[in-house]
Amino acid sequence: EEDLQKERIKKYWSLYGKYIFSIVILVIVIIGGWQFYNFWENKKNNDASNNFLNILSISNNDINEAINKINETSDLPNGYKFLLKFKKASLLNRIGKNSEAQLIWEELYTDKSIDSDYKDIAIISSLMNNYNQPDLIVKLDNIIENNTYFSNLSKELKANILYENGKNQESNDLFIEILNSPGINQRSKERISNILKIFRNN
Repeated sequence: EEDLQKERIKKYWSLYGKYIFSIVILVIVIIGGWQFYNFWENKKNNDASNNFLNILSISNNDINEAINKINETSDLPNGYKFLLKFKKASLLNRIGKNSEAQLIWEELYTDKSIDSDYKDIAIISSLMNNYNQPDLIVKLDNIIENNTYFSNLSKELKANILYENGKNQESNDLFIEILNSPGINQRSKERISNILKIFRNN
């Protein structure tokens, strides 16, 4: 009976052994591939993080060198790629290349592949550096309505734009609305209170 069992095992193995072997190899390849993928992704993220921090450090001393480093950097995970675009726009703006900075912000807020918060930040950044953009002011109203995190900042920006356009009463009313909003922090409250004092003195 033992010999019969051995013969049956040999028979089954000869019939199905190659399939079992293939499955085992496939499992090993999948597990090994997954581990390699995780290792590679972690390495990419670590390299991207170090590269980003290095550029931030360089930008404190040499803006042009930092911009060159950003231009040379490629193949980054999306989050870092967008952060570097924001940083580049900010650096360009600091050295007076406003039109180039505006092009980057426009590229960001029109990019359909990025998160809506990134787009909203790009819209706010663009408007902060150039109030004369009627299309973006419409988008700013949408941020005020739909983005809880940036609502007060967007209202403050809109109030400044209204003031620049001579609409003092509308600007004043919006600053009061911000001051009375429940989520306002102490620093913003003090700043807006000072702005409202200026309105009263005028």
